[in-house]
Amino acid sequence: MIAEAELSFFVLVGLLLAFCISVGLLVLLRDKLPQDHGRAFAVNGQLSRGKARGAGVVFIPVFAAVTLLVCPFSWELVAYLFLSLAAMLTGYLDDRSELPWGELKKGLLDLAICLLALITYMNTHDEYAISLFGLGIRLPWWLFAPIALFVLWAFINCCNCTDGVDGLFGTLASISLGGLGLAIYLFGENSTFPLSALVLIGCLLAYLLFNASPSLIMMGDAGSRAIGLFMGVLVLQTGNLLLCLPFALVILLDGGLGLLKLAVMRVFKSKTFMAKLRTPLHDEARKNRHWSDTQTVFRFAIVQLLCCALGLLMMAGLR
Repeated sequence: MIAEAELSFFVLVGLLLAFCISVGLLVLLRDKLPQDHGRAFAVNGQLSRGKARGAGVVFIPVFAAVTLLVCPFSWELVAYLFLSLAAMLTGYLDDRSELPWGELKKGLLDLAICLLALITYMNTHDEYAISLFGLGIRLPWWLFAPIALFVLWAFINCCNCTDGVDGLFGTLASISLGGLGLAIYLFGENSTFPLSALVLIGCLLAYLLFNASPSLIMMGDAGSRAIGLFMGVLVLQTGNLLLCLPFALVILLDGGLGLLKLAVMRVFKSKTFMAKLRTPLHDEARKNRHWSDTQTVFRFAIVQLLCCALGLLMMAGLR
């Protein structure tokens, strides 16, 4: 593990460097990004029409480059960064397309990227377990693999669905990344991934300068899918898949309930399942609960902060 003084130095360098480079590039390249077409079924979805979209294609490469610069080198990390760039690229091509890609096409691409990430993890780790209330259960590889694959896929898609309110996803992702990075640093044996999480937070802070309500820039699928994949990777690095619940609960509920509702409606032809609940949850909050965008962001963020604190307490209790 990196010495504490050296770690502090790299934390500051990585976070500040990622922030400054991302701000500069977002200013320079904002006018070159594709424009949003608006979202027909989202609350206030038409207000986003004409705004620059796809900012993830600017700051995700910054994240990858700065991470390689300040983090201890490992081929495992390189593989995850490459796959994050692949997720960014598929998202950006969808962002700039006149007609959105079909669900099947995006789903297969997500599955391929998640599968490669899972193979990378399983080739570099030989123990797989889940823990709950102090009870640890080791999983055979054939059971761990489909569960982990689903977790990675869920993070990509839930993050994508959560990105629908100015400032919301960037704020929630920063909190979750900070919680996961701190958990790995305090209770794990690898300093590389906490450092990389902080670099990504630096990029997100730069993005939030332009995405706070009323936003000028949106990250689009290019950002949300890449961030979702890396958050899933961080969950794997904690050594306990169940920790995705406290450290990313708001994101998983906000985006996941909509995916669940859609799946049940299509598979079982049900029109009554969660019929009174508008999804994603941020649309329920704004449309039916009459929360402003600012209230939605702050209240969701407060809940996620408390959940991260609970997750850290859980990990401390398991030691």
